[in-house]
Amino acid sequence: MAKTTTKVLLTSEEFVKSQTNISDNVSGKYILTAIREAQDIALQRTIGGPLFRKLKQLVENDAVDAEENEAYADLLTLCQYFLAYQAVAEVLPKLSYKITNAGVVKTGDEQIQNVTLEELSTQQATYRTKAAHYQRDIQRFCLNNRAALPELNECQCRDIRAHLETQYTGGLYLGGARGKILP
Repeated sequence: MAKTTTKVLLTSEEFVKSQTNISDNVSGKYILTAIREAQDIALQRTIGGPLFRKLKQLVENDAVDAEENEAYADLLTLCQYFLAYQAVAEVLPKLSYKITNAGVVKTGDEQIQNVTLEELSTQQATYRTKAAHYQRDIQRFCLNNRAALPELNECQCRDIRAHLETQYTGGLYLGGARGKILP
């Protein structure tokens, strides 16, 4: 039997709906799944597992606003827009395609025109680009505040250094510094 654990979300459905153009009538089932994927995959990859777990622990224990956790509170604030835009990128295919007993289907209506797969990919790329902007803010904050974030010890920082210095989201590393200003 699987142990049930509380799933801590670092942003909310309400924040995602209020800050993006996602419709208010989109089911929370889709948005909450997308938020979970955005934080568990994209955010954790960006800041590393120990710091990610620390943020979740502080949120779960309602300790983010304690004076000694100021750096974590600032980091969590920076994460909000990143998570919102990343969640929208994650939710787009979930809303476009459904998995049913008949297989993967695309719902339709005579008054609604579904987007093509290419248009869907373009929209995802748009939201991922917006998320990358906020991801860079998170990365800079982490690098500039390593002393206040002990989870980013030298060993951990070295392990995730590539993720703290680039927002590349593709599967193939082509070299170079994406998003960096070179002297």
